[in-house]
Order: sequence, then C-alpha cells, then structure tokens
Amino acid sequence: MALIVDSVTSWFYFLVLVFVLGVIFSKWTLFSRINQDEVFLDEFIDSVLPRLAIRGLVLLTLSMLLLFLNQLTAFRDIFVPWRTDAWLLLRHTSWGFLWVATLAVYALALVVLNLRGMSGWSFATVCILLGAMFPAFSGHASAVEGLSWLSLSADVLHVWSAGGWLGSLACLIIIDRYWQRRNSERKSLIPIFISRFSSYSMVWAPMLVISGVVSTSIHLSGVDDLLYSDYGRVLFLKIILAVIVMGLGLLNSINVRMGFHECGDIGRLKSNITKEIWIAQIVLLLTAILIQGSPPGHQDAEHHLGIEMFLVRMVGIGMFFYVIAFTLILLFAIYLLQGSKSGSD
Repeated sequence: MALIVDSVTSWFYFLVLVFVLGVIFSKWTLFSRINQDEVFLDEFIDSVLPRLAIRGLVLLTLSMLLLFLNQLTAFRDIFVPWRTDAWLLLRHTSWGFLWVATLAVYALALVVLNLRGMSGWSFATVCILLGAMFPAFSGHASAVEGLSWLSLSADVLHVWSAGGWLGSLACLIIIDRYWQRRNSERKSLIPIFISRFSSYSMVWAPMLVISGVVSTSIHLSGVDDLLYSDYGRVLFLKIILAVIVMGLGLLNSINVRMGFHECGDIGRLKSNITKEIWIAQIVLLLTAILIQGSPPGHQDAEHHLGIEMFLVRMVGIGMFFYVIAFTLILLFAIYLLQGSKSGSD
C-alpha cells in the first residue's frame, strides 16, 4: 500500500513539474516571436502564461508537501513525537535541506509572478530551473559513487528536456483551449505554433534520449538487468512506452512538415497530440515507480567495472558533453535571432 501511495504522489509531482517547466520554456521558445500584426494574440498569451505558471506552482507546492509527508512517514520513529521527527528530517538530513531550498525557490517564483507578471519571467525561470534539480539531487543520481557529477547532470538534463518537450506541448494545447473558449469565432492556435514546436522538439527529444541513455548506463550493472531484475523490467516497459511516445511525436512532426495542419483537419492532429500526452503520463508513472526501488547498478557498486560497461559510460560521457555544447550553441543562436529582431523593429 505504501508503494502505491508513494508512486502516485511522485507521479503527481513529476506531472506538475513537467507542466510548469513546459510553461516556462514555452515563453522562450514557442511564444518568443509573434508577428506584429498579432497584437491581440501577443497580449492574450502574456496574460495567460503567468496565470498558468502560478497555478502550476501552487500545485507543485502541494505535491512537495505530499512528498514531505511520504518521506516523514518512512522516516517515522513510533517512539518519538511527529513534530520531533519532522524537525529532524528537515534540519538534520540532506533530503530535508534540499526540500526546504526547493520549496523556497518555488515560493520566490510564485511571489515574483504574482507581483510582476511577465516582467518577472526571467527570475521565475531561474528559480523553477533550480527547483527542477530536486529529483536528481534527492534521488538515485545522488547515490552514485565516482560518477555522481555525470549522473546528476544527466538527471537534471532529463527533467528539463521532458519539460521542454512534453510540458511545452501540454501548455500549447491548454492555451489553445483558452483561446477558443474566449474567441470562439477565431481559428485554433495549433496551426500557428505547431511548426515552431516541431522544430524545437527536434532539440528536446535527442537531449531526452541521450540523458536517459547515460542514466541507464549508470544505474544498471549490465544489459541482463533489464530482464532479470524488478527495476530493470519496469525500466524496460518505460523505454518501450517512451519509444511509442517519440514515434507519435515523430509522426506528428512529419505531418506538420508536410502541411497536414493546413489541410483543415486540425481535429485529427489534436487527437494524435492528446494520445502522445496520455502515453507520456504513463511513462511518468513508471518513472515514479522506479524511484521507489534500488537500481541493480547501485547494488553492484563494489564490483570492478567491466570493459563493456566502461565503454558504455565513456560513450555516455562523450554524448553528455556533446549535448551541453549543442545546447549552448543553440541558446546563443536564439539570443542572436532575438537581438536581430529587436534591432530591425
């Protein structure tokens, strides 16, 4: 019963975290450049995004409180009062310190967005990105000896990439519903922004895959663990569903590039996107189940590293630095594009 409660709570936390990251990233990617003749659309998005972020942060705070209750229950000493256990957990454990720090940055982002709206978006972005590091620093990645820097970096990048891809997609769908509810006579926003999302997804998806491969190579002691350990079987199912989600995303991307969204059949495209998001939620649920167990690679931490796993990890390190360099180049290119746009205006 405890496993079910912990898994559902973690799933709720991951779900909200990915969505909030998607809202934050959407402003810098999908909605960063809107045509000057779409002034009403620009004002609409600038009014909706802060509200979505604020509601998401409220739910994220609630999920953090639920995580604390789960951790306190596991930490509980029946011979000590609840208040004493809570104080010991918060004051004298690394998990408690990380939890308090994460809650503090979320609170800062919430206050800034409430007081300043879009003008505080940059500060809120930094706070939320810092808060999104909590799963890595409080989970399996922090328990890896020798390669903790790689494991932590891969996990952080994995969470950010999931938010950039699936969170942004969910944000686009929700904003489109708000748009059509407020302006029933206007067309859907999907045809306007789906091409841009498709382009950015070609960046987020590889980052998600590479960081996942790196984490898997660290948390497993061998390929056999995927079939002969409980952790590995759940991970294997997660990989299969993740491949299905990426396949749907690739199919949608191909349809968009072929002008599918311009043929008037937006309903079918929305249906495919909805399927992608629903299956992605199952992937998040499996992730929540995985963090409840102990990876086989951690159990074999004292064993000597074989040449096969050594090569896998070396390739993982190379891919990691490639992703970091590619991301920095991409951000610099976006900065130059925005600068040239403002100069032309």
